[in-house]
Amino acid sequence: MHSETDVRPPAVAGSFYPNDPQVLRSMIRQFLERAPSGAATPCAMVAPHAGYIYSGYTAACAYRSLAKAKPDKPLRVFLLSPSHRLPFHGLSVGNYRAYRTPLGDVPIDQAMVEQLALLPDVSRDPAPHQQEHALEVHLPFLQETVEHIQLVPIIFGRISGGHLADMLARLCQPEDLLLASTDLSHFYPYDEARRLDSQALAALAAVDPLAMSKTEACGNTGVCAVLELARRRQWRSVLADYRNSGDTAGGKDRVVGYVSYLFYPAKGAEGATSVNTLPGVARLHLQRVLRGEPGVQAEALTSRVAELAQPGACFVTLTKQGQLRGCIGSLQAYRPLAVDLLDNSLSAALRDPRFPPVTAEELAELRIEISLLTPAQPFPYSSAEDLLRRLQPGVHGVILSKGGRRATFLPQVWEQLPDPRQFLQ
Repeated sequence: MHSETDVRPPAVAGSFYPNDPQVLRSMIRQFLERAPSGAATPCAMVAPHAGYIYSGYTAACAYRSLAKAKPDKPLRVFLLSPSHRLPFHGLSVGNYRAYRTPLGDVPIDQAMVEQLALLPDVSRDPAPHQQEHALEVHLPFLQETVEHIQLVPIIFGRISGGHLADMLARLCQPEDLLLASTDLSHFYPYDEARRLDSQALAALAAVDPLAMSKTEACGNTGVCAVLELARRRQWRSVLADYRNSGDTAGGKDRVVGYVSYLFYPAKGAEGATSVNTLPGVARLHLQRVLRGEPGVQAEALTSRVAELAQPGACFVTLTKQGQLRGCIGSLQAYRPLAVDLLDNSLSAALRDPRFPPVTAEELAELRIEISLLTPAQPFPYSSAEDLLRRLQPGVHGVILSKGGRRATFLPQVWEQLPDPRQFLQ
């Protein structure tokens, strides 16, 4: 027998999201239908926790990537939430058997909660959970997308992201989903908020927990834990959506920033579209075209690998005996990645004005490299030394612009100029 006191009732239904099940379900489905379809299920996500009219679409851009779980094998979700109302040390996993929403009860993985409760700095105090919205607002999205889940509800107070990452590293398995709940900057004018948020976006793109820890994200600790695990486990990060309340349902004088980020293993679910496989596609395309035959068709690629149908930006670099032979690409994602890859392959081989067109005979001598670009972000710095310190060799590419002129340096440039000062000079 279970008592109703074992169930954490909804605290913000009717304010942060509708309390009518049909209205709530309809709202979530509308957000999901508008969001781009996900190519593969991530192993970790960062998603916002504001009222749905403000951040619901940004959240949906993350949740659209999730796959349904079977009733006999529910997805275990470690949900990391900041405590907005109650200051405390460490983290709390509560003492509930379920979280309730208007869509039903979300069962809690009791065995995992008990394992966590054995660790130092972890309590089962329900007080941080009772009124906290930052965990609750994610549950209806999970119920509509994954449906069958086992929740591990973690609300953190004063604790470092590294310490939290150490705990999660012991218990979070590859088949689990790690979800960090956060909003970004709070209540700045629109342009200032975007400037501040660019620092968080850059940290997420670079998988840099130290840089993230210096931002104003309210769920900073959870995000830093995800980034620390991403570094240890070599996950790569992909931006799903960024905007603020001035873009959605509020004025532009005092806005709150929202972001969704997805994390994927370096190998595994998205292995078919890893950077290592794309040069072969580019080479086959060039072989056919240089023989006078139809090249690889983008539709054929996207039918096999859904991720290639998503907007993407890439650079194609050709070298011959270590010397550049052609390099053309896109700085922003404005068309399907398959189209961008195939078109830039031809442009690098045949349309780079610095070199004569590549011939079919010399193609075998060429090395083909593909760079997949994350969205360009402002890279604010306080001084030359600060910039040199923050640049990560082999990770960051740089776009320099001044007076209508622009220069682009891909991460490959680090191979020739491994010293940050030389790289910038």
